Amino acid sequence: MENTRKLRILTAEQIWAASDIEEREVAVPQWGDGAGVVIRTLSQKQASELRKRAMRRNPLNGQQEMDNDLLEALLFVEGVVEPKFTMADYGRLQDKSMAAISTILKAVMDSSGLTEASLKEATKSTEAESDAQDGVSASAGTEDDARRDGWPNER
Repeated sequence: MENTRKLRILTAEQIWAASDIEEREVAVPQWGDGAGVVIRTLSQKQASELRKRAMRRNPLNGQQEMDNDLLEALLFVEGVVEPKFTMADYGRLQDKSMAAISTILKAVMDSSGLTEASLKEATKSTEAESDAQDGVSASAGTEDDARRDGWPNER
């Protein structure tokens, strides 16, 4: 049976007023029974800014490239709101369970609509925009900029 229910189209004012940035608890069983963190959905503006901050110029070819490790750290630090972590804290977390960190990163990405494919596309857009500003054409052979096997960065 086809769904004939009509959508309720919102006004711009209703969209501005909508509370769509959510917080939720994420269980991290590797850290103990009932252990977890609180994450927050990233806004479109935050996600775009994080991608820009994670771009680095490759000294070998001069091209702008995504620093996957930096993007991962930024997503974690910005996405986890309780407890609050710093970039230095994220460095310390590198000695903790990869499964625990991956669980949290996946939750931040999923809740924010950041899939592997969307990160890859956004990375290409950010690189092209940055290269255009620098007067450099984007490389046609750009590799998987926003992921490694098993993104988030499974080492």
